[in-house]
Amino acid sequence: MLFLNKQRVDALDDLRKAEMEKETLLAKIKLLETKIETVSLDRDTLKKQLQMLKLRSAKDSGGHLLPSPIFSELLLRLDSMVLTGAINRGQASQLKSLILKQDVGVANTFSSLRQKSDRDVASGLLPLLNPNRRFGLHITHICAELNPAAISGAVGSFVVNLSSALQKKGNLVDVVLPKYATMDMDAVQDLRVTEANFQSFFGGQWHANKIWTGLVRSIPVTFIESLHPDGFFLRDKLYDYKDDFERFSYFCRAALEYILKSGKQPDVLHLHDWQTALVAPMFWELYASQGLGGSRILLTCSSFRSQCLQEPEKLGYCGLDPMRLHRHDRLQDAGQPNMVNILKGGIVYSNKITTMAPLSNAFDLENGQALQATIMAHKNKLLEIMNGVDLALWDPATDVNLPSVYSIDNLSGKLACKRHIKKQLGLLNSSDSEPLQVGCLMPQASESNFDLIKALLRCSSVKRAEFVLMGGSKMERFANELEGENARIIRSYDDSTAHLIIAASDILVCLSSEGTTELPLIAMMYGSVPVAKHDMSVSLKDASDSVHEVDANAFIYSSGTAQDLSAALLRAIDCNRNDPEKWKQLIRNGMSRDFSWDGECVQEYISAYASLKQL
Repeated sequence: MLFLNKQRVDALDDLRKAEMEKETLLAKIKLLETKIETVSLDRDTLKKQLQMLKLRSAKDSGGHLLPSPIFSELLLRLDSMVLTGAINRGQASQLKSLILKQDVGVANTFSSLRQKSDRDVASGLLPLLNPNRRFGLHITHICAELNPAAISGAVGSFVVNLSSALQKKGNLVDVVLPKYATMDMDAVQDLRVTEANFQSFFGGQWHANKIWTGLVRSIPVTFIESLHPDGFFLRDKLYDYKDDFERFSYFCRAALEYILKSGKQPDVLHLHDWQTALVAPMFWELYASQGLGGSRILLTCSSFRSQCLQEPEKLGYCGLDPMRLHRHDRLQDAGQPNMVNILKGGIVYSNKITTMAPLSNAFDLENGQALQATIMAHKNKLLEIMNGVDLALWDPATDVNLPSVYSIDNLSGKLACKRHIKKQLGLLNSSDSEPLQVGCLMPQASESNFDLIKALLRCSSVKRAEFVLMGGSKMERFANELEGENARIIRSYDDSTAHLIIAASDILVCLSSEGTTELPLIAMMYGSVPVAKHDMSVSLKDASDSVHEVDANAFIYSSGTAQDLSAALLRAIDCNRNDPEKWKQLIRNGMSRDFSWDGECVQEYISAYASLKQL
């Protein structure tokens, strides 16, 4: 008995010591956060110190990571599953061992099935007890861009950021990419050419290729160098040639041939836009039966505008059967029935589809053109997953473009940013109070936006708020007409000033256009309440809707009319003036969310990949 009491006392002492150590670590974290805001030390060094301390504070006295909420929920669910007979006590014990190891596969599987019945959850988890199973998922991106090696549009950033986030979660990720003549090879580490003789089929014969491998931001990349006599990738730019279909259909066939011959068995082939959409029909028509049938296909569309229409006979170049695919339920284009639609082929043959724009854009006739019927027929495949925000570029705690950094725990730097831009633009008011500042970024501004801008200016003027707009070069023609005592128009667009405007604004008006879907998320991260169109992000929760009384973070307008936009802005200004506690809550709700690639975004993609494995 005395021995047991001594053990109990020792355990309590250890617990108290652990709590004291945690308190000390948390105090050091606070101190470092203050240093980041007030001292001109090397920010990268401070960030590393802060990350290490946060990691240490998340561990118990034995050095083990404390369980995340998903693991805690699963521990409770296992008890229920034993009681309902979905699993036995031995299986529960084995699963608890995996939970203690923070098994990524367990977390991902349970996350995708948590709303299902106990027996459905069990059917997903029990295969993970196989001692021969591979941990994590194997994702292979087949794409035409990858930042910073091959840059053209948004796809390259999407692939590199998602791949990095997936790696951090314990997944195996690699990329297959054409080897362009204009590629930035300085961005590739450990580049080497393989000695293997590799051929791929095109135009009725087999052609030689060189295979190069290297790392781009620690992501394994295979570069396929085509030796085809037409020099498909020996060009001055990535796209916009008359033979783009031939170029990328050649690459699609070569990529699949490489995956087959190299013995890869990826769980998911992740395709991007029309340039690699043809992989989907090639996979199911030509390769699934050759040993790749365990893989599944996910297609991400950055836009539904670029679809690539071609004569059906050209499908034969890469070994596909034109007669078999030139059908209304396969690749035949609805608008031009004598043509095949390559993006449509990706939609029809892929297992799941995501978009880089809001999902509602897929059903927009202007965006989808002749794809409307196809999208509706395959709407059960569509997944709405928000893009992440790159913290290397957008983080108010480390942003080098700001005169003073800040965080959710200390917003004093935001006020400093507001005063800095006011002085810079000559908006110094005579009163002691700080006027509300409304910001707006319109890099693609044109005369068609003139009525919207005037409406925003009228609202700001009536409510005695300051208005700062930064637009593109086309703003020059009517900037003088719009500027006033409390309004400033910045005529040229630059990234550094964009960061400052977002940080300085109390309200950021986000006008919907291609490439702006991240803007409301960035605004929330910087403590600015967005006024945004309802379809810009699934993360927007309207403060005017009583359903979102607790989690509201924005003011939403439904249409693109000046009247609707003005009404949303007026609601935001009135809330700021008349309900300061609610306004503070809106800021906290926005800044407390993790909109980075490593946060909600990557977890949703992992769940999507895991669901594909159930098909």
